[in-house]
Amino acid sequence: MKLLFLLISLFILCTLVSFTADKQQEAYSIVGSWKLVDMQIGNDEGAKTKSDIKNTLSQSSMRFVFEESGQFRMELAADGRGLHGGYLYDSVTQVLSIRYGTHTDTALVSWQGKDKMIHATQDGKTTTTLERVTE
Repeated sequence: MKLLFLLISLFILCTLVSFTADKQQEAYSIVGSWKLVDMQIGNDEGAKTKSDIKNTLSQSSMRFVFEESGQFRMELAADGRGLHGGYLYDSVTQVLSIRYGTHTDTALVSWQGKDKMIHATQDGKTTTTLERVTE
């Protein structure tokens, strides 16, 4: 009987050890200056190619700036013109909320290393890719 109990216990232990929690994606700091490098609205890759959005974005001086204080700026030109407001980033749920004026945008954040951040709208139809500005 003791041997049977020992074997059942060992079986249960091995079974439990084989189940592991899904690895949670690593979250990095959002604080800093970011450049928009890609954008996808909907699933129409043909329209994206025709619009030449990557070339347009590469020539843009627009920056997204997330400060440690929770302040947010979208600088549309080198002189600092643009939108400003606040943001809240939850690194556990990886949800980013940006508030400017009375409007709030919410996005799900994923990371491709510490210097590339991807925002997806809640419906998943729009994604934007930002790269950290290190210059």
